[in-house]
Amino acid sequence: MPRPRGGVAGAAVAAAAVAACAAAVAAVVGPSSAPPTGDAAPPARVLSRYETAGPRNAINRDCGFSVPDPAAAGRSLWLFCDSVWKGTRPGMWLGSTAAAGTYTPGRVPTRLTEIPRPPAPRPVHPEGPPQPLLGVPAGLTIPGSGAPCQVPGAAYSASWVAGVARIPGTADVLLTYTDVCVNGQTITPQGFGTARYRPATNTLSQQHRLFLVPGGLPFQLNLGSPVFWRGHLYLYAFRCDMPTAGTCQGGRVTLARVPADPAAWQNPSAYTYRGPFGWTTDASQAQPVVPGAAPTGVHVEDFTAAGKGLVLIEQPDIAGSYRIWQAPSPEGPWRVTRTGRMPCAGGTGVDLCRAYIGHPELSTRDDLLMSYYNPADHHLSVRAVPW
Repeated sequence: MPRPRGGVAGAAVAAAAVAACAAAVAAVVGPSSAPPTGDAAPPARVLSRYETAGPRNAINRDCGFSVPDPAAAGRSLWLFCDSVWKGTRPGMWLGSTAAAGTYTPGRVPTRLTEIPRPPAPRPVHPEGPPQPLLGVPAGLTIPGSGAPCQVPGAAYSASWVAGVARIPGTADVLLTYTDVCVNGQTITPQGFGTARYRPATNTLSQQHRLFLVPGGLPFQLNLGSPVFWRGHLYLYAFRCDMPTAGTCQGGRVTLARVPADPAAWQNPSAYTYRGPFGWTTDASQAQPVVPGAAPTGVHVEDFTAAGKGLVLIEQPDIAGSYRIWQAPSPEGPWRVTRTGRMPCAGGTGVDLCRAYIGHPELSTRDDLLMSYYNPADHHLSVRAVPW
């Protein structure tokens, strides 16, 4: 998962990478390229029609998750985190936004349409700017003071999408999200929740925050990367335990699961965690399931359709490195199949390379298509990485 969620309070590297999203709101790039005639071959930027509608239109955002639309073949839904845009209708939303459009395996979407705030109908004019998907979370506080996390120009609360998966047998997808308090350069995850979304009608339902700890959510409860697998919903959490000079020298990836039923995944007590002797209801007993992991970021997706099983993308530093792991099941065994580095450049402080996310519907049997945020470009891009 791209935005470090687990262990932010205790790991400087993870905190820096998470804070990068907040830093992104300070810089929006210049004019976008000419309107494309179709999806682009990687490497390429993910674009919406708002960006290509005017020569000065641009959107600065990261955290690009995607999932095929369950009810519309050849279409996919994209979910983003904090977004800032300029041009014909400038604005910003400190939280999650969404866009949708057609997709082609092996290509990068360049004609997405921004989705209006639910439950508004799909836009008549597809060139509109981003709009909120999830509202502002209530009940978050500034750590140490207990004051509400809403201070103009200094602190804000946001719900950041942490993963998406199609709900089997339905026309809906399941969103997981983290409620965070952003106070200057300090980001504190305080809540975790799920929501059901139907792309065909642009409606949210069953949105429910399961865990809330204003002082800081234990990393084991800061879940993301939802995977439906053989009757259960699996979710992952991570923490860097040994941050050193912009790298992670050691950490943990833990695993939670719940029956694949709305009544269960909306019930905090139904969640169990992979412990030393099997599954336990005590999250603090969760044990690492990825041996040797050293994550500042983790994202997991099901690539079974491409013949690759489950794939975990790990970001071990904040300079562009990645490791790709594969496993036959959510519990593993996990093994490293490829390492590499994204061609990131520029960036200062916490505004560094981040948000490594795999996209099963875009990937092929030859290439993993992976999105990431490049601070030099102030934009979300996609590259093809040979398996």
